[in-house]
This record gives sequence, C-alpha cells and structure tokens, in this order.
Amino acid sequence: MQLNSMHLKISVLIRTKNEAKDITKTLALVMDQSLPPDEIIVVDSGSTDGTVALVQQHSHVRLLTMRPEDFTFGRSLNLGCAATDADIIVMLSAHAFPYDRNWLKHLVQPFEDPYVAGVYGKQVPHVDADPPVERDYRSFYNDQPRMQTNPNDGGDRAFSNANAAIRRQWWEKRPFDETLSGCEDVAWAWAVLSLGTKIAYAPEAAVYHSHNEQLRQVYKRTCRETLALHALYGHEMGLRDAWKTWRKAVSADWQFILHEKKSRQWLLRSPLYRLFWTYGYLRPSLPVALWKPMHKWWARKQAAPNEAGSV
Repeated sequence: MQLNSMHLKISVLIRTKNEAKDITKTLALVMDQSLPPDEIIVVDSGSTDGTVALVQQHSHVRLLTMRPEDFTFGRSLNLGCAATDADIIVMLSAHAFPYDRNWLKHLVQPFEDPYVAGVYGKQVPHVDADPPVERDYRSFYNDQPRMQTNPNDGGDRAFSNANAAIRRQWWEKRPFDETLSGCEDVAWAWAVLSLGTKIAYAPEAAVYHSHNEQLRQVYKRTCRETLALHALYGHEMGLRDAWKTWRKAVSADWQFILHEKKSRQWLLRSPLYRLFWTYGYLRPSLPVALWKPMHKWWARKQAAPNEAGSV
C-alpha cells in the first residue's frame, strides 16, 4: 500500500520564538516539498524580533500565539496539535532546514505500517557546527533505518520533535507532557511504545539542524534536559559518573578533531565545553552527589573505633 493512496491529511507544525532569521527559509523549504503538506501551522510563544510579521506574510499559514510565561515544549505542541484534524502531524523546529525536496515524503512513508505511531528523521549538523556539536549529532544520527518497539530500552525511546511526525490518534491517547522542562518527545515515545506501537527512525528524512551555543547556554540546555530525566526516570549522576562522562567525551572529541582535521584550537576548547556540558547533567544531582561521599566517609569513621575495639 502506497502512502499517497491512503489519503492521509498532513499538517506541519512549527514552534517559534524569535526565529526571524530562519523562519522565511524554513517555510519556503516546507512549501517546496515533492509531497506538499495540506496545512502549515506556526505556534509562536512571544517573539519580539518580527517573526510574527514574517509569518503573517503567508496567508495560507495558520498562526497561533501563546504567552511566553505559559510556554513549555509540551504545551506549545499540544496547542498546535489540538488546532488541526490532520491524520499526520509533522513537528519541525523553525531553524531546522529540510535537506531536500523529498524530506516530507520520507518522513511520512513509515506510516504505511498501521502500528507506527511516530517517526523521526536524521539531523545533519550545519557546516559551521563546532566540533563537539558535530560529533554529538553524527554519533546519534546514523544512516541506518530502524524500527523501535521496546519501551524498556532507552535506545528505543529515542525521539526528537525537532524533526518528527506523529499519528494524531496516538497524540489523542497520549498528549505531550506539559509539565516537563524538556524531553517531552522521549516521554511521548515511551508512553506510546508502552501501548504496543512502534517508533520509526527514517534517516532519509533529514534536516540541517545544530546549535553553536555559548557555554552558559550549553549548561542550561543539559541541565533542563536532566531535570526532565529526573522527573521521568529518577535519573541521578554521581561525581565519579560526571568525571567519567567528561573524560570520555573529551577523549572522543580529541579523536574526532584530529581524524577530521578540525582546528587544533578545539583540542584546548573541548575540555572547557565539556565541563559546562557535564555540569549541566550533574547539577540536578549535586546535593545527593555531594552527600553520598560524605555519608560514606562518616560511616567509615564511625565504624573505625568499633573495629579497633573488637580486636
């Protein structure tokens, strides 16, 4: 059965906040797809840079707005999903540029399988991506399609709303969690996999997407993601885990920089980048991470006199 014979209505949902630099290009690329969407919806959460005016220049694009103080990733997505009756809802970051004219066709193709609830595509780092950023994207997004079915496997819960599509009927059963600070996409994938569905990874449905962030932004992003993981899984990181994570990431960065002949200055910059990156993952666990070594030290100290007295 071919997808276009299924007569599925497709809506593309784009979230924006201060995306004036990219939104016009993104809309143009979406409109130029070989499989055109039936609808494009933009959900804006308080842009002040002219994004809204640029969107309003396209009369066929539906614009929804929400107050910035009401924003969470899940809430903005639910607002957009509730506004459409499309069978397939495609979610795309405003600064994620479809790789070619067949991006949308490849992204919705796996829905030929009626058990597929969601599909996510490859994210290709921009040509100017910082080496640690490029390595992270290239290691996570490979060229091998796969079908994910096990809700208890962390790898099978992989999903990203920066470049994804979901079947509306499963969104109706499991809307996005509006309370999470991040990882609402992973939480949704976990929820629908637990209901016996499938998540497909479609690498041919690629977009250009990556961020070169200031160190403080790197920390804030990883911290936000980790807070969400705490809420979902009770995830904790200890000091030793943080040290191993930092050391492993730096080592991998150095190998990548040398192998790919990147600027040698990143041999010095990578350890600092990964320090902020790792601290973001550690920060939500920091009280416990500090207390556990102190507690063990105190327990050994208390036990020492008793051990001496028993000799």
